[in-house]
Amino acid sequence: MTDDKTRPDALVKSATDADADPDRHEMEAAVLATVAQHGLDAEGLLLACAGLSWSRRDFGDIAAAMWDSIAAGIPADAVIIRDKLTAAGATVNPEVLTGILDGSKVKAVAVAEAYVKKLEGQDRFRRAGDAGRDYLAAVEKARAEGGDADAAVGELLKTVFDLAHKKKLVREAEPEAVDALGYLDTLAARRTDGRAWLGLDCGFRHLNEVLNGLTDGVFILAGAPTCGKTTLAKQIADHVAAIEKVPVLFWSFEQSKEELRIKSLARLAEVDSRAIWKGREDADTWAKVERAFEEYRRGPGWNLTIMEAGRDDTLDRIRAAAVLAKHRAGDKPVLLIVDYLQIIPAGKNTPDTLREKVDWHLSELRRLARDLKSPVLVISSENREAYKGNQPPTLAGLKESGGIEYTADAVICLWRDKSESTELTRKYERLTVRVEAHVLKNRNGELAKVKLDFTPAWSLFTEGDRESLGYDAALGE
Repeated sequence: MTDDKTRPDALVKSATDADADPDRHEMEAAVLATVAQHGLDAEGLLLACAGLSWSRRDFGDIAAAMWDSIAAGIPADAVIIRDKLTAAGATVNPEVLTGILDGSKVKAVAVAEAYVKKLEGQDRFRRAGDAGRDYLAAVEKARAEGGDADAAVGELLKTVFDLAHKKKLVREAEPEAVDALGYLDTLAARRTDGRAWLGLDCGFRHLNEVLNGLTDGVFILAGAPTCGKTTLAKQIADHVAAIEKVPVLFWSFEQSKEELRIKSLARLAEVDSRAIWKGREDADTWAKVERAFEEYRRGPGWNLTIMEAGRDDTLDRIRAAAVLAKHRAGDKPVLLIVDYLQIIPAGKNTPDTLREKVDWHLSELRRLARDLKSPVLVISSENREAYKGNQPPTLAGLKESGGIEYTADAVICLWRDKSESTELTRKYERLTVRVEAHVLKNRNGELAKVKLDFTPAWSLFTEGDRESLGYDAALGE
């Protein structure tokens, strides 16, 4: 019969109760000794302590040497570890190394894992304290200099995310044999989650297939004036909010809430948006609008927030709102839509020139997408030369707007061929025109041209077919 004192749950209890506050150095030495004893057989322990901050430099050097040895499939032998330490130029007291490798400090794996959790908890409190002191210093500095409180909050959020990212970088510095442990399970779960693509469903099958859905990163939606950029973005926002049921934040620097709501009501009711705007609907049409309004509230309404952005809505404020929405949603992603890139107000640290400002804003938005593990859809203008000649769009059309083609994860340009007849069909009893969505950059998939039918009066996009798009076409060569 197994002694109750040797059961895993009892061992964990012994680490948290009987050994409630052992010296940190002793806990770290016990963790290292246990890893040395069990190696890759203690996969959970290896994963648990991969990002641990060692309180002593010699412990960190020993850990690095041990990890290197274990990842290569070599037992943590004292001679081998000493050789690796010497090669790395690390100086370790022989008695310290012997004490770790002689087996005297080895604990049960469950106990060592409990130690790691306690050590990580200590580290989090220390980092939280550091972040708090940095934040208070930033607030006092902003107050003394007559600065912006939102900027101070933004700096706090950056500090918090930097702490998390720094921990991630520590894990990424480990050998792949250690860092990749458990990754196959992640891929297996992805295969069986029932979804046809990785990211959020944008509502258009071909775009989903090309982009792999709206994944983490920055998606640029560009195009000439009147080609329907904001209308398409609002349709995507409504679909994601209604179907995915995740928070969607639509920051509009151009159009009002009323204008954006009317787009949705026109699409859902199949009613001319101008009639809704003017308030001149007949009884039948008004009944359609009423039904559409209820559908809008019950569908996207609970997860969609429209922000009428102004001159004070810098990226610091956008970040704060997005982080809050992410927090309220738990582990769910957040879809952030910004309309549009070139008129986001400059913050305190933003460069002066338009090109540098756009580059800076894009870098910050990509950082925000990374921190939130969420997609950010950004509407952008094109330079005038890009659409004056009625040529298919290329990445060159974005150059005057800054480094969009380098920073974005995906670039989608809407284009309407003005040399062809604009009227495609009267099946909706309204003028419908062909607009092509050219995916000119795509970090995670193919380049393609997706054909869309756009009915402006109803603010409605429907999808046609798609064609592959060569890299030369995207570059304009």
